[in-house]
Amino acid sequence: MKVLRENIVPVAFLTLWVAASGYTLHKLSGLHGPGVIEATMDLTVTAPLRSTAHVICPDMAADSLTRKI
Repeated sequence: MKVLRENIVPVAFLTLWVAASGYTLHKLSGLHGPGVIEATMDLTVTAPLRSTAHVICPDMAADSLTRKI
């Protein structure tokens, strides 16, 4: 009984698993998905009209490199 449980049952389970997977893949191979969608897009990147130099405080911008904390 131990030989049956350790050898035959796993092989039978694997056989059923492979058969079910093969059947599923066979059935799914008949399905057709949508075709490739092709499109073009024009993109223009510009800076905002009133952009700053990303400075938190304009008073600190001039001496930010030499300012000591």
